[in-house]
Formats: sequence, C-alpha cells, structure tokens
Amino acid sequence: MEKNAIYQLIAKYRAGKCSVEEVVLLMAWMDKMHAATPSAALPPEMQESVKQTLLKHIHADNVKPLYKWKRWVAAAAILPVLAFSYWQYQQASRKTETLAWNKISTGLREVKKVQLPDGSLVWLNAASTLEYASNFNQHDRSVKVYGQAYFDVHQDSRHPFLVEAGQLRVDVLGTAFSVTSITGQPARVAVATGKVQVTDNKQVLGVLHATEQLLITPEKAIYSKTDSTTISSWTTGEIVLSDVSLQQVLWELENYYGIQFHSETDISRCRLNINFSKAMTLQNKLDIISKISISPKLHFHTTDHKNYSIQ
Repeated sequence: MEKNAIYQLIAKYRAGKCSVEEVVLLMAWMDKMHAATPSAALPPEMQESVKQTLLKHIHADNVKPLYKWKRWVAAAAILPVLAFSYWQYQQASRKTETLAWNKISTGLREVKKVQLPDGSLVWLNAASTLEYASNFNQHDRSVKVYGQAYFDVHQDSRHPFLVEAGQLRVDVLGTAFSVTSITGQPARVAVATGKVQVTDNKQVLGVLHATEQLLITPEKAIYSKTDSTTISSWTTGEIVLSDVSLQQVLWELENYYGIQFHSETDISRCRLNINFSKAMTLQNKLDIISKISISPKLHFHTTDHKNYSIQ
C-alpha cells in the first residue's frame, strides 16, 4: 500500500464516500496511532465522528452478521500495513521539513531572562545567543546555545530536553544547569540541581549531578566540584567564584565586557576567590584583583579600554 494511503482514506471519509470496511479501518488505525504516537492521531472532533459513523453501520439492520464479521477480519488484516506505511510517511516528512528557528541574543553587559514555550527558563549571559525550533512543543525539546546560558528546565518525561553547544550535547535528566560554549575557551557544563548527561563529539563523557562540573578542552575533560551559587550568580549580574584560576576570572570579564587580556607574566598558578557585585565597574573589579593577587602580583594597563595587558 502506498505511503499516502491514509491521507486518501481521510479525504474520502470527509467527502462522505467511505464504505463500512473503510470506516472500520480508519477507526482501528486511529486507535492504534493514538496509542503509539498521540501527536499522529486525528483531531478529537474527527475521532468522535468516525466512531459514531462506525456504530451506525454496526447496528444497521441490513448488514448480515457473518458478512460484518468478515469485513472486520479484512480490516484487521491490512491494518498493520497501513499503520506502518503512515508511520514511515510521518518520519520522512519530519526529517525533510524545514523548521523555522527563533533566535534570541544579548549584547555586551546584558543578561536576559527568557521563558520557553514549555515553561522552562533560560538566562543568557552577555554576548550570547539562544535558538529554539518553532515546533518546540510538538517534538523533542531542543535548543542551541552560543555563549553562556543557565537553564531551569520544566520537567516533561514524554519530551526530552536537549541542549546543543558546538560539539557538546547535554541531555537533561534534571532541572538546573549552566552551559558555556565560547570560541577560544574550554567548554563548561555545571549542574546546580538534578543531573545531566554530557556528550562531546558523539562521545559520552559522563553524567553530572548537583554541584558537579566538567571543563572540556580538545585534549581532555576535567571534572571538579562546585556550588550552586557559583553556577548561577551571573544571572543576577554578579560574579561569585570560589578557588578558581585567574584565567577563569578573566574569561568571565572578557565575555561580559567584550574586552581582551594579554598577559606578560605567568598567571597559570594564580587562584582566587571572587565576589563582584552588579554595581561594580570594570575598573573596580580589576583593582580588587590587583589587591588580592600575591604570587604573582598583578597590574592591569590599557590604552583603548578594549585591550588590557597584565604585568
């Protein structure tokens, strides 16, 4: 049977030209497809109409019981073929359809809160972009991230939530987490509550639980512990980092202000505890780093307020 047979049958029913066998077949297919994939079923009003038509034919006096039974058997015999043909057609259509994507971006020094159609909340950090398909509620819930985003996901066991960030894939098994994918920096995934599965270039790196994070470089993935405040502080305009490398602090400032740091000294062993409030200026933050840095002692210089040298 051709893949578009079900469409022909539906059109025939709408025109009032279905035979009893065809009505039986349509109802059986309708029930089967509704149980397997609810989204593929007919609209409720049409389901009810088909059932009423079928009942009318079943109780008709001029239909012989034996003949009626044979028609039911014939319908049941070809049902699997029709259902499978329609399922194949559905799958092919979904793969070939062109989806429209909604795109939300932030500028420098901007943090934006976004509510997705399913109720999930996303905070976009400065200079970041979030994309989600226009059919977000109809199929698997997938989004794309460029930059840094914090998610508080609405749980829906029937529709998985998936985040793509470059080669990273994050399958959400819980609720709140952060994803960072910025060119020139290691990718990062950190979980505040629940758990997520992290995949890099189709290789599963592992499952992260609350207060766990992964730093992913081309060479390796580095696991470490963190805390929920560190993961989400930037969503309110603050930066709270505990026992992190100076490089991590500088990356946070580069992303937020759109600046670049160039070091003339070795900063690889410098680690800091930082708590920057939203009211602080960039210069305030650099002054604090200069004061608390000990080995080495750091000083920042700039001529254009876009490039900063570290001495």
